[in-house]
Amino acid sequence: MSDFSFSINPEAAASIHDEGIVIFHTGNGTLYSSNHTGARVWRAVERQLSLAAIAEELSSAYQIALATAREHAVRFLEELERHMLIQRERAS
Repeated sequence: MSDFSFSINPEAAASIHDEGIVIFHTGNGTLYSSNHTGARVWRAVERQLSLAAIAEELSSAYQIALATAREHAVRFLEELERHMLIQRERAS
C-alpha cells in the first residue's frame, strides 16, 4: 500500500467539525463518522498524500512511532476504501 496515494470518491461528501468528521456516501445514502484522527487522515487524502506522508503526519502530530502511525493509517484507509469513500491511485 505504500506506493499509493488516494483520492476521494466523488460520491463522498465530508463535514469536518470539532468532534471529528462525518462522511456521507451520496451513492448509497450511508453516513459514516470518525474522530479527530480520522478527520486528519481524510484531509491528507484530500491533499492526495501517499501512505508514507500520512503516516509521517500522524506520527508527528500525535508523537507516536512511525510504524504505529502507519499501521493505524493503513487500517483506516482500508476501511474508507472498503466503503468506497476513497480509491487508491499509484503515487507519482
